[in-house]
Amino acid sequence: MGENSNPDKVELYRHEVEHWTVGRLHDVLHGLPGDMVLRVEVSSAPSTASPDTWGNDQFVVTAAAVDDGDYLSRDEFVIRVDYLTDSYVRPAKVD
Repeated sequence: MGENSNPDKVELYRHEVEHWTVGRLHDVLHGLPGDMVLRVEVSSAPSTASPDTWGNDQFVVTAAAVDDGDYLSRDEFVIRVDYLTDSYVRPAKVD
């Protein structure tokens, strides 16, 4: 929890994401080798704020890319997921 938040109070906020469709993911996968490693990066909290205190576990795909980092033994295709567009609560900010 950050220095500028109050753990005794919560505030409601809106978390908006652009979720992907199967068609969009299909287009991105086109031409990639069938044996490429697939990795999913799961957000530990809505990417726009603090964690949902009730542990929402429903996610949507929000990004995808090939990771060709030097630290990898071979390229990986990474799918990122985030919490659904919805209203969430977080610790209130201190004025």
